[in-house]
Amino acid sequence: MEKLNLYTEQNNFIIHTETTNLSNLRICLGDRSKPFKKLTATTWSISAEQLFLLCGKEDITRLFIYYTDNKQEIDGSKFDVELGHSLTIATDENTLYAYISLDNKIRISINQKPSARSYYLTNEPVKISTVNKIIEFTLTIQSKFAPLSKANLVLLNRQEGYTLEITNTQIDSIRIQPNVYQNNCVFQFSPELFFKTLRPSFNYNEFDTTLVDFYFTIKIKQGSITNYKFRIPFSEKIETEIWCSYSDKKMASLFLYQTIKGNLSTRIALLSNEPYREYQSLLNTAEMKDNNIVLVCEYPYKAQDNGFYFFRYLMTKQNKFIPYYIITNDSKDLKKLKPYMDHVVIYKSKEHIRLLFEATYLMHTHASNYVLPFFSKVLEAKKNAMKKIFLQHGITAAKNMEPFYGRKSNPHLTNKIVVSSQRELQQVHEQLYYPLEDIKITGLARFDDLLKETNLMKNCLFKRKILIMPSWRKDQDKLTNEEFLQTAFFRYYSDLISDSILEKLVKENGLTINFYLHNNFQKYKDLFHSNFVNILNAGDQTVHHLLKKHGILITDYSSVGLDFAIQRRKVLYFQFDNGQEEIKENLESNYLFLPGPIFATKEQLLIAIQNAISDNRLETAYVDIVKTQLYPYYDSNACQRIFQVLEEL
Repeated sequence: MEKLNLYTEQNNFIIHTETTNLSNLRICLGDRSKPFKKLTATTWSISAEQLFLLCGKEDITRLFIYYTDNKQEIDGSKFDVELGHSLTIATDENTLYAYISLDNKIRISINQKPSARSYYLTNEPVKISTVNKIIEFTLTIQSKFAPLSKANLVLLNRQEGYTLEITNTQIDSIRIQPNVYQNNCVFQFSPELFFKTLRPSFNYNEFDTTLVDFYFTIKIKQGSITNYKFRIPFSEKIETEIWCSYSDKKMASLFLYQTIKGNLSTRIALLSNEPYREYQSLLNTAEMKDNNIVLVCEYPYKAQDNGFYFFRYLMTKQNKFIPYYIITNDSKDLKKLKPYMDHVVIYKSKEHIRLLFEATYLMHTHASNYVLPFFSKVLEAKKNAMKKIFLQHGITAAKNMEPFYGRKSNPHLTNKIVVSSQRELQQVHEQLYYPLEDIKITGLARFDDLLKETNLMKNCLFKRKILIMPSWRKDQDKLTNEEFLQTAFFRYYSDLISDSILEKLVKENGLTINFYLHNNFQKYKDLFHSNFVNILNAGDQTVHHLLKKHGILITDYSSVGLDFAIQRRKVLYFQFDNGQEEIKENLESNYLFLPGPIFATKEQLLIAIQNAISDNRLETAYVDIVKTQLYPYYDSNACQRIFQVLEEL
């Protein structure tokens, strides 16, 4: 293949071929052009001064090089291109770049860096491993027309946006064919730097959902190019489970996986040394046994939902299964488990690891992955092999939850799912794609406690206690305090809890009003102020307890309204922002089973509150909705029905 040289010399761009005559070689801007000066039969030159004369004062970024009378561009792929030491000419005010375009044509730009993609072909991860307490990542990058002078690994926390750029790269480049270079890049970083930069708020006791994506940027010695971030694809050649010493007491884990688009990403975890050693010991020795051990979990730090109530049932009402509850050692809910501590297992403990290798059954209220202390292929396989029942954490309403809990999107989520009505069964069947035989109408485990000793007399006793419990709004949990103060959510609820008419109702009727923000909005709690409404801290009381101890509920779109109505107590829906697209799409199907009236203004809501404190009984029309759409059983036998599902599993 014929060689072509492209370089700069004394503020001139030079093009040299071996034999090809680039006749009528010129640089063009629209209809205007400037000819290259012919130095020899196969060497041409054009000065920076000529280029600036061509452009004049126009704001131009790209100039085209043509030869022959037919405006033919120089195609770099037809030559064996050799680039000089520099392709850049800088003046006091402007910078000129000779470059090769994405479609391999030789061009010149003004004050616009050439695209890094012009010099890139492919990349492939070769190896990731631990070397002397350092994580070492080897990547092969094929570049075109120039070897790489630099490559930086860029790690991105997908959810939070934190970025770690690894710049201390070792690069070995070889020319493997004309215009193609293979660049072997080795990146090194410590687990401590990784976690402190990408996940500074990492909590050891949380089930961490952080996803870190792998990118890289490149540079060539001939001049500046754009800082384009290239994705790194997943490769079957690399190990997916990497462990590295994090400190004297902990190990760090990277669990590499393939994204939907085929790219490389990783989940992360920290694990204390003792459970880590237990895990390594069991990897090659443990076998799952067919036994009667049942693991129960909610979120790792909670014991207040259907998981807790079904675990309590298993501990007190049967002797066929051996249950264990998984929970963190700093959970506020540990006190609720005090009578059963022999069957409480601390999250990420040695015992937790062992039980994952042994247990046959799993009862979960959210994604079944929450039972895992960290991600690995082995633990996922153990979890997938368990016989699982999805206890749910609320009645499925109008919102389609298929991406989270559907059988198509999550085929290993669970084996059976419990629901509370025929309507919900049909919705789970049609929207979540569970076969009818895998859906069981039992009611939720917590309903037993919710309905225990519930009657009209007890409901009446609580009618002077009002609970305001709104849902959250998508993406608003990421706002700064100043931004949150500008939201409709803050304005409407701040206005409500400081309203003089409501304050008068409180004083005249001896009311207690408690305001409880969703977990995702708890960080904004201190922005709300009231002289007569109590603003509650999450964790001081469980949601379940609050629903039991109040006689009137004010909510918006939260599923707590459904639980509350099952007690036959009045629910008032304050939907001041139902014009939002994310909300509007659910309302038409929601209204058929919302067990309470909907109000768009504070004035309408205040009238309804005044009426409710006189009579907080759920109106007959809404009782019918509860019976037909929400929960036909008005009893305390949901756990017993769920137990029958477990026996048949």
